[in-house]
Amino acid sequence: MGNYILSFLLLLSCFAYAQEPVTADSVLVRNTLGEVILTSTPIQDKLQRIPAAVNLINAEDLQRGTPLSIANEINKNPGIQMQQGALNTSRISIRGLGARSQYSTNRVKAYIEGIPLTTGEGETTLEDLDLNLIERLEIIKGPASSSYGAGLGGVINISVIKPQKTTVSINGLTGSYGLLKSGATAALVSAKTKGFISYNHLEKDGYRENSNYNRNTYTAYAKTALNAVSSLSFFGNYTRLKAFIPSSVNKETLINSPQNAAFTWGQAQGYESYDKALAGISYSWNICENNLWQTSVFGNYRDGYEPRPFDILDEESFAFGIRSNLKSQFTIFNIPAKSSIGVEYFDENYKAQLFENLYEDNSGNRSLQGARFSNQEQDRKYLNLFAQISLQLTQRLKADLGLNYNHSRYILDDYLNKSDTDNSGVYTYPRIFLPQAGLSYEVATDKFLYATVSRGFSLPTVAETLTPEGAINPEIKPETGVNYELGLKAQWLDKSLYTELALYTVQVNDLLVAERVGNDQYVGRNAGATDHNGIEVLVNYRTHLTTNWMVQPYGSLALNDYSFDEFTDNDINYKGNDLTGVADKVINLGLDLKYKNRYSFHINYRHNGNIPLDDANTIYSDSYKLVNLRTDYTFNFLNKLQAAAYAGVNNVFDTAYAAQVLPNATGFGGAAPRYYYPGEPINFYVGLNFNLN
Repeated sequence: MGNYILSFLLLLSCFAYAQEPVTADSVLVRNTLGEVILTSTPIQDKLQRIPAAVNLINAEDLQRGTPLSIANEINKNPGIQMQQGALNTSRISIRGLGARSQYSTNRVKAYIEGIPLTTGEGETTLEDLDLNLIERLEIIKGPASSSYGAGLGGVINISVIKPQKTTVSINGLTGSYGLLKSGATAALVSAKTKGFISYNHLEKDGYRENSNYNRNTYTAYAKTALNAVSSLSFFGNYTRLKAFIPSSVNKETLINSPQNAAFTWGQAQGYESYDKALAGISYSWNICENNLWQTSVFGNYRDGYEPRPFDILDEESFAFGIRSNLKSQFTIFNIPAKSSIGVEYFDENYKAQLFENLYEDNSGNRSLQGARFSNQEQDRKYLNLFAQISLQLTQRLKADLGLNYNHSRYILDDYLNKSDTDNSGVYTYPRIFLPQAGLSYEVATDKFLYATVSRGFSLPTVAETLTPEGAINPEIKPETGVNYELGLKAQWLDKSLYTELALYTVQVNDLLVAERVGNDQYVGRNAGATDHNGIEVLVNYRTHLTTNWMVQPYGSLALNDYSFDEFTDNDINYKGNDLTGVADKVINLGLDLKYKNRYSFHINYRHNGNIPLDDANTIYSDSYKLVNLRTDYTFNFLNKLQAAAYAGVNNVFDTAYAAQVLPNATGFGGAAPRYYYPGEPINFYVGLNFNLN
């Protein structure tokens, strides 16, 4: 009966009134940021009209800095901090959520072309992405989306380039500390099909000891029109990486010899290596003018090996899933409405073995695999059911309502359990309902006030579920949080000036904290609650100085008041203390200057405030200021060959700073705590791109 009702409603909506047709492809209007159509929100609409905090980074933005990492551009958006201690070591936190993670991003979910980049245990890795292939990133801040399930900090949706003509591109880059990057992309466009294949190589000796990096990436994308109303698309990516790990250092090393690796990591010559592949096929069907159905099936595989001073991790994972979404437009009592309903299922099998590392007995010949002391297999599953509706109540007032249902569980097989209790079995997290509601009101032309309230959660990682003996702790619960937010999105001066202002508070319960139990070893536990209060400001301005010269100044400000609401650890009450691992304020200022779309100059300034390094707030990292420069020049050979040369300088004033911090580090054997990942001193790069049409 339910299927018949759904079919009837679908047929009825095909003939219902709609303001605009639903389409699979959205148009990006380049004149102002506020005119951008967002594609990652449950219901597509202009950025200004979305009652949530969403930041956009497009391909043009990514060409304003070093083309190695998205960190440079992500950090220009208020409320988002990406600390990057090395090319393979980073942590993204959004509004303080995820800031206390030790080595990885685990409170932010990410997708690329609809395929989850986030693993079944909740960890997200974005360091492998090649910036030349990214068309845009849309970042939903906080638990403001009812379509993606687990992701308390937010969601990052990534789209790759969509070729508009047949081209062959070659790029090369060299720079300080043995930096070498090269790649080639071939794009093909015909009447019904467009796509590309790409190869990219990146290597670097590194500023620090034991930081050699080598990565090869193969990427493919294709989309073909099956008929006038449906299309099929494919995305695939394969990465092979070997990256050595210098790890964190203490304050004395940070000041006097930041190029040194941590002693034990240097002795063991610790590194990580993996082969990783992901692929997905998506089917899109415009059922009628007012209904679009999209379904994707996807899978990913990872085979990793990581020798560390305290053990050697050998892991393997395979995941598959499906995501299906129906977007419709219709009317309810003469009220124009848009809806999005769908389902996402994800299943990941994860195997991990731990071995002794006998590097101390290996006569200085680095890591040596010893006896196995842990062997576990987990099958992690989650199911998301989501629905959202947008109601245009009046010409100026819009309401959004959404609901997400999540069911997550994992099956554990412990083949080498040394604890007294066999923890093999099925573990189910509590079923969670995540409501979301928002209002957007146009108080004047192109000026929108919005208010939103939403609930989110994040699952524990594998490491956070383990006891010190390597068994599963069934008492660990997901973090949950509620976000309350007021904001303004406005265009001024004939749409040449765009501004955003957001005031928010996120209340987090069942806070997961990392308890150190050994040298670089941590376990997780639920311990209290936190308050995340903040103010965010974003300003973008674009104008022509003359017919040929265009100037684009921009700026952002994040003022953060994050603190423990309830938190007692080892009988010490930390209530009221600043939240560990996140700066109290971040300021970004920049200027883009362009001449005839041939010459451009970019300068960016970032001020990062003090960061509390321990829960007791007895030590803070120093604030720092960074200035980066880049200039580009584009020219043509004949009619079909276009070339672009560029050069840049990072950390112009050679500032000594910590690019990433390790919250709650503890020293062992009389050694000082290793809180800091030193940032690179002044460094340079030059590059050249060729594009043959």
